[in-house]
Amino acid sequence: MTDFKAIKGFNVKSLATDPLTGGGAAGGTWAGGGNLNTARQSGAGLGIQAASLFVAGETGSILGIVENYNGTAWTEVGDINTARKANAASGTTAAGLTFGGASGPPAAEQANTEVWNGSGWTEVNDLNTGRADLEGAGTSTAALAFGGVISTGESATNESWNGTSWTELNDLNTARNNGAGGGTSTSAIFVGGLTTAPLAITETWNGTSWSEVADLNSARSQTGGTAEDATNSIIFGGRTPPGADVAITEAWDGTSWTEIADLATARDQFQGSGASNTSALAFGGSTPPFSNLTEEFTAGGIGDTIKNEGQIYYNSTAGTMNITAIVYGTGAWASGGNLNTARRSGGMGADSHSAAVLAGGTVARTELYNGSSWTEVNDLNTARTAVGAFGSSTSMLIVGGINSGDDSVEVSVEQWDGTNWTEIANINTGRYEGVGGSGTTTSGMIFGGKEPAQSAKTEIWNGSGWTEVADLNTARARVGASTKGTVTATLCFGGNPARAITESWDGTSWTEVADLNTARQEMGGAGTQASALGYAGNTDAVSALTEAWNGSSWTEVADLATARRHATTGNGSAVNAIQAGGETDAVVVNTEEWTVPEPVQNLVMSD
Repeated sequence: MTDFKAIKGFNVKSLATDPLTGGGAAGGTWAGGGNLNTARQSGAGLGIQAASLFVAGETGSILGIVENYNGTAWTEVGDINTARKANAASGTTAAGLTFGGASGPPAAEQANTEVWNGSGWTEVNDLNTGRADLEGAGTSTAALAFGGVISTGESATNESWNGTSWTELNDLNTARNNGAGGGTSTSAIFVGGLTTAPLAITETWNGTSWSEVADLNSARSQTGGTAEDATNSIIFGGRTPPGADVAITEAWDGTSWTEIADLATARDQFQGSGASNTSALAFGGSTPPFSNLTEEFTAGGIGDTIKNEGQIYYNSTAGTMNITAIVYGTGAWASGGNLNTARRSGGMGADSHSAAVLAGGTVARTELYNGSSWTEVNDLNTARTAVGAFGSSTSMLIVGGINSGDDSVEVSVEQWDGTNWTEIANINTGRYEGVGGSGTTTSGMIFGGKEPAQSAKTEIWNGSGWTEVADLNTARARVGASTKGTVTATLCFGGNPARAITESWDGTSWTEVADLNTARQEMGGAGTQASALGYAGNTDAVSALTEAWNGSSWTEVADLATARRHATTGNGSAVNAIQAGGETDAVVVNTEEWTVPEPVQNLVMSD
């Protein structure tokens, strides 16, 4: 009888579906949360899943009640001054805004606006057009109000809030009410709604105008919904023709809508909050009758059955052998369009290398980039160089610098709204020469630079004023920064004289972390605390080096085509950055665009 030896090998999993398609919004589910104290419909929601407000609404009467959700339970907090229903809201549980709506009886469209400071409401300047059943997007200091209904019918009106007053902007393409919306004041979305019947229309806002994009799969009105921006949204529930409540949920990825997990309870005239299509809250509404139910949406993890990259599985339905490879490119620089005016040490606001604005750098000139060419637009009020900067192509700040007229150190700050520059609150300490900056025009920070001595000072911007907080551990100028960081998470790296030091900010203090591989100053920077890019600069010579930060260490990746120093600040993400101008032996006009390829997944081995 033959004596068999042990057969060695490994098990191949047999799966009916691709396990890597189960993540994100597509793999998400709804679960019950804490009930409201007052069942009601037709109020407004703001915040995120773990920190939301439900503002006003109605039962048999119109209410001013406000409730705060902490991720587990609702608590009644300060009432609004003017009771209403069908209002809109924006912001957070610490700094919110509610506007519009209807009061009565009889119902009358409201223009009233109130701001929330975390403990109470204050009436501020009214909307230009009072309306009900409108939608909102943004923060308490930079918001949009769009759509709704007025006495003569549906409204297409769109207004922008700057923290003080409302200004009418370009209208929606389709006047409607009772849709769902969200996002920011420069990147928003409005979905569905009602005219004579529920609609499937989707429109997105780019800071200048509304554009119609792909329709919902299910036309509806009186929905809940939320959005991070114009590319990331979720809509749920509502009423469909011929008037039935639904539990349908759809997720938007910037291109198309996909039906995902349904709500547990179909309903209409209810509210939503959240910051993306992977985390949302649904509360209140009518089933009928009035509802106090809360549901929480949480995205699925990627492939519970796949534990490691590189595993193999057999798809028993398709009859294919696959490997779960996730392969990222390291990125590369490519040439872009030249600036009209050569400059160094300017400030930039960039969404990506297809949408950027550059200002200053010894001149007052401002140029906009569309992915292929630069166009001159309105100048800064003060020509300056060696500035700090952060923000986007339609909303950014230029901070400090050297006045090009008299060489004085600037304390002034200018804000770009996509068209014009406006002087706003000064920084506490004037500074120049490689000031680091991160964040947005409503929540940002600066650090380092010269005063004229090298500075360690850090200042936080809250949308209206600057506050000094904890210093850097090492005072220095000519730093690089993760310009898409936040006031609770950002990086500062390099500096004068040529340094390799990297410091990480946690919202309270700076901590030294892993050094750059190559010490330098006058660098460019991009990205976040978790994923950053540092490039160009000066060691003993002008540098083309690029290093990528993965949250714990720096790795050298592809060099710039043109070595340079005095790079611009405020340059986009770690996968989609832009560098324009700078200095070699002379000031340059050339632009380079950084791109990291998309990951490759699920490679078919055989069939």
